Amino acid sequence: MRNRSAACFVSIAVAAMAVVRAAPAAGLAPITLAPKAIAAGEIRTAPVQRLDHAPPIAAFGIVLDPGPLAKLSAELAAGRSKVAAERARTTLARSEATRAADLYRAQHNISQAALQTAQSHLRIAEADQATAEAQLAELKARIRADWGTTLAAAVASSRAPLPQLASGGESLVEVSLPLGQALATPPATASATTPAGTQLVLGLVGRAPRAAKGVAGQSFFYLMKTRSSAPIGTPLTVALNVAAASTGLLVPRSAVVWHNGEALAYRETSPGSFTPVPVLTSFSTDKGYFVPQDQSAALKPGERIVVDGAALLFSASQSPPAAKKSAEVDGDGD
Repeated sequence: MRNRSAACFVSIAVAAMAVVRAAPAAGLAPITLAPKAIAAGEIRTAPVQRLDHAPPIAAFGIVLDPGPLAKLSAELAAGRSKVAAERARTTLARSEATRAADLYRAQHNISQAALQTAQSHLRIAEADQATAEAQLAELKARIRADWGTTLAAAVASSRAPLPQLASGGESLVEVSLPLGQALATPPATASATTPAGTQLVLGLVGRAPRAAKGVAGQSFFYLMKTRSSAPIGTPLTVALNVAAASTGLLVPRSAVVWHNGEALAYRETSPGSFTPVPVLTSFSTDKGYFVPQDQSAALKPGERIVVDGAALLFSASQSPPAAKKSAEVDGDGD
């Protein structure tokens, strides 16, 4: 004695083979079933619901090594010290050159050679000061170009988040958008998931001035509270929630079947007749798949789709012609 699900499939397959039309849709033909077959398969439809939803942007994240920032901070401190020392040397050399000039003018109390030596020392000191200032300006520009204005200011002042990064209390994450995506205002917080499934919360630092290595999309810097569950180099799956909600349709997960890598749902075109239509699954919610309004040409609000039994319809439409005879024989034997 067969179980009930096998009997339902046989009944549906027999009915489907008798009435499948030749016009394909998404690689599958529409299918029409008798009321008894629908009841046997417990196939149930429901109207497509309209939904206002703010789908997050799926981005790629990587936990960065804070060592380069600490090194740049030390280089910046050394550059400032060098500039200060060169300025002090220039001030001393200028004072000595002025004194030598005064002594030379006052009845040649020093030789001309001594005056020229003092003036030469001043010019050398001024040149060294200009070089040190140019090197410091180049270092500051490089930090801004590599790390953005927010982190550059932190490096320059040794303020947050630099101490937290150095102590390990926080980690720096670079988040990159997919190519073609852009955000005028990135969200203040984002959620991230490690390869092990650990959920993390990220706080915005600022824009990254350049795309991450190997990624062409726009990038941002975020902070993560602890590095214990995501060490340096850990790749993260990041969800960036945009503020504005968009209107679309909600397709329950139970309504979706997969065919050749494409997600499909069965739309009821008339009583007992169902047509497979493509479904966008890029935006997943806890209620199902959100299909933005501008991408929902195959479905309209209020149209009925199969929410229970879609897999049975799909299996029946996939049955080879020979299955009809086998199903009919098996059906006669029940």
